[in-house]
Amino acid sequence: ALCHPGSAMLSFFVQTRSASTSIVKPALQLFGVEGRYAHALFSAASKKNALDAVEKDLQDLQARASKDAAFRSFLESPIKSRLEKKDGIRAILGKKYSDLTVNFFSVLAENNRLGNAVDVISAYSQLMSSHRGEVPVVVTSAEALDAKTLKALKESLAGFAKKGEVLKIDTKVDPTILGGVVVDIGDKHIDMSISASIKKYIQLLRAPLS
Repeated sequence: ALCHPGSAMLSFFVQTRSASTSIVKPALQLFGVEGRYAHALFSAASKKNALDAVEKDLQDLQARASKDAAFRSFLESPIKSRLEKKDGIRAILGKKYSDLTVNFFSVLAENNRLGNAVDVISAYSQLMSSHRGEVPVVVTSAEALDAKTLKALKESLAGFAKKGEVLKIDTKVDPTILGGVVVDIGDKHIDMSISASIKKYIQLLRAPLS
């Protein structure tokens, strides 16, 4: 008989509790299936002082899932039973990964949630980023920024970071903005693109004369 999905998660917590240290709680709160499992893993890893080690495991598994079609297919298969998936994932992970990571994936298998594994990994990555005080910044430009421009932009954006925060800057290229840059930093959206300026001028031209 299959165990109740919650019992597998409870067992996972009981196994990790004995080696507990003070629990580190992330400032970010995630929701949904992936958020619930990511928070559970984060709590378990913090108890064992293994947050970074688990993150390294998950990054490796995420890369594997993106490159290995057979592995991704196994994770997402709706045909295999929970027992087949549990035994299978343990065999696949073997001794390459930490016991905590292997046990967690076993819980996912028992709860028929291996298909959510990639989303759970992404959610855990968000929690770790929040834990490190990282603020995601996306800079979009019409063409790739040269090193000098990017350095000047980073220096300008540094003022947005509060004490203890670190800006994690990613760049994107989108020719449709024509020129200038669009900056998304945390929940702020700063549009300094030429396309945005043109839209404003068009709106002004279309406005009725008073």
